[in-house]
Parts: sequence; C-alpha cells; structure tokens
Amino acid sequence: MSTSVIHPRNHLTFKQIAEGVEGIVIILAGYLTIFLKTFRSHWGLSRDTAGRSFPGDEIIPEPKAQFTHGVEIDAPTSCIWPWIAQIGQGRGGFYSYELLENLSGLGIYNADEILPEFQYPKLGDKIPFSDKDAYPLIVCKPGSAMAIETCIDLDTNQLYDPTIGTPQNFLHLTWLWYIEPLDKNRSRFISRNRAVTSSTLKNRLLFGFLMEPIIFAMDRKMCLGIKKRAERTFNKSTEPI
Repeated sequence: MSTSVIHPRNHLTFKQIAEGVEGIVIILAGYLTIFLKTFRSHWGLSRDTAGRSFPGDEIIPEPKAQFTHGVEIDAPTSCIWPWIAQIGQGRGGFYSYELLENLSGLGIYNADEILPEFQYPKLGDKIPFSDKDAYPLIVCKPGSAMAIETCIDLDTNQLYDPTIGTPQNFLHLTWLWYIEPLDKNRSRFISRNRAVTSSTLKNRLLFGFLMEPIIFAMDRKMCLGIKKRAERTFNKSTEPI
C-alpha cells in the first residue's frame, strides 16, 4: 500500500505568513491580558463543561496547571476522528500555526487530507512532535479519544519513567484530544492538557506565565483547524452526486 508523506514546503506561503502574524498578535494580546488567563483556560467551553472528568485525568489527579479548550463542530464525530487519528509530526500535523511551530525546526506540516495509513492508532503508539521527540498514547478509544503522556527530567531533558521515580526537577503532563456528539450532525471537540512540575521559581514563571499565551494561541488554532477540516469533510459527504 502506498503511503502519503507530508513533505516540507520549499518556501513560505502567504497563508503561512498571514496565519503566523495572526498567531503572534494573539500571543502578544495574551501577555497584555494576563488577568484573563483563567478565562482562556476554558476557551470555547462553559466552566461546568471544562470542569468535568475526562479520560486520562487519573494520570495526573492534582495538576498544577490545566487548560480545557473546545469548539463545536457542525459535523458528526465520524468526520472529526480521522483528523485526530493522524495527529503528529510527519503525519497530519497539529492543524495550528505552521510558521510558529517551525521557527524552532520542528518540521510540522498540516495535512488537508485524510491519510489512510495513520487511521488506526492504538495504545502505546508514539505520537511524534519532532524528529527526536515522540510520546506514547495512554488513552486510545477509536472514534472518541486519544491522549499522550510526557515525563521529562528538566535538568537532563531526558524522559523518565514515573513508575520508577520522579527526578527533582521534572515536568509531567498529559494531553487529551476528545470528541463527543451533541446531536446527529453536531459534535464538540475538546483539547485538555494537565501538568504538574517541580515548584521552582523558574518553573512557575515558565509554565505558569511565559508559556500560557503561546499554548493558548496554538491550541485555539488547532481547535479551529480541526473544525474547518471536519466541516469540509462532512459538507463534501452530503453534496449531491
């Protein structure tokens, strides 16, 4: 079976540049409105919806940082799942700001088509974020949910096994991509990140303040990118032949 490969683009497109500028503006606005951090943590969702329990929450039962973003999509879950299943670098991408993702050389390029070879994820599969970094699926419920877990020793920048022990300076996080039906042809996509880290001043500044506007901008764009692709998939499927 032939496979589809997402190749790097040879040059920046106008769309990449325009979207990158948009992302930078949203990030800067986030720094200027840090008092809205709590509101941004449940962007697109009510407090009650964001406060629910979701698959994978038990991995980090008491996070120090959390966001739960969401978007309603005018398409059934069957039109959304294929885009979730192929998430990852060298796969479908993350549907966010390519220009900003690749400033650090991550090599992430977003697919605008469903890639058949990536449609069957399973527990333990590793989702790549760069040529060097990939993290395992700790939740995989085809059609509704995928989640990864990351455990990093921040002093060595190496992964560690949380079942063996926790280093003195660490970051432990989970990231969930979740779909739920609202009615026959409407769904909700939710992106949920929960993290705990060692309580140093540097970590509090980095993960509590400096990273929040960046994460918000990138995750918001991902939600909207998935919405656009899923609705296009559904609209094509309902077009008269």
